[in-house]
Amino acid sequence: MNTWTQMNTADEEQLLLLACRAFETRTKLNAHPVGAGGQPGRRGTSGYRADGYLQIGPKGLLFLAEAKSRLLPDTVGRLRTINQQTGEPVVLVVPYVNDRQGEKLREQGIQYLDTAGNAYLCQADGSFLVLVEGQREPLAEQPAQHRVFQPAGVQLLYHLLGEPTLLQASYRAMAEQAQVALGSVSILLRGLQQLALLREESGTRRWTDPAQVLRRWVDAYGEVVRPKLPAQRYRWLEPGVARQSWQGLELGAEMAWGGEPAAHLLLDGYLLPEYFTLYSTATRGDVMRRLRLVPDPTGPVEVLRPMATTLGPARPQPQAVHPLLAYADLLLTADPRNREVAQMLHEHYLSHLA
Repeated sequence: MNTWTQMNTADEEQLLLLACRAFETRTKLNAHPVGAGGQPGRRGTSGYRADGYLQIGPKGLLFLAEAKSRLLPDTVGRLRTINQQTGEPVVLVVPYVNDRQGEKLREQGIQYLDTAGNAYLCQADGSFLVLVEGQREPLAEQPAQHRVFQPAGVQLLYHLLGEPTLLQASYRAMAEQAQVALGSVSILLRGLQQLALLREESGTRRWTDPAQVLRRWVDAYGEVVRPKLPAQRYRWLEPGVARQSWQGLELGAEMAWGGEPAAHLLLDGYLLPEYFTLYSTATRGDVMRRLRLVPDPTGPVEVLRPMATTLGPARPQPQAVHPLLAYADLLLTADPRNREVAQMLHEHYLSHLA
């Protein structure tokens, strides 16, 4: 699948409206957003914070709407979890769902609309079913990613989310810690306030919805930053290392495990890694020599050159990246096992973002 980017409220409203118009054109059934204009974040009975409601069909059936600008690798797992939690119909609304993506979403019971008119909606009792596919992708330009979730913002948020006390620090301290320009800090914090994600009262800053900020950061990291990190894949020269001795490899200050091996280290061996993510600023030759790796485009070891601040000292496990980054790595794999382990990392290390 493609990836998703996070949207601001105005873009969400526009996407819901365009999808409803396309649905009406293709099906001749009524459809319109409810609760999006000026009322973002409507909650279902389970407490799930939706982007709005869609009222669809001759009986005006209500569907919770989850609006996203593109598909991320963890789409299926996330929507399945939401469906289980809400007990109400939840519809994924995106600019475009191709036939292959639609088939995968339907296999998992995920309902969707797009702005081309492709749709899959159903009621559990079978009284309402709509399936439209084969519509071509619209040519309209999609909404741009908000500046807060561009690389500098992702890097700053990495520190603000991972180090709670930094949120109350001076702009200069934030800039130094995150290694972003001082002038960018005020712009990015102002952007967070405009998105209603951050509030400042009496000199104290606080997240308005920490869980949403975390979710948006993971999405932005997966869409904007991670795909652009220089990466190579390898296999172990000695296959037994993957099960028996990888933990004993001496990484040094310029390397740290991410993803599955990071979770293993941070959770006292709970997860046995199948795929290995390593963040490293060392040369390729040095990585291959020290870890005894052989280049292989389909190998189980992925080595990434990290964001500038990834290998900083503020990590609870010296051989692993910060739990925040390991959490994102796990979610972005779309593996149900990794999603469960990501939740364990959240409970142990990121509970302040609930």
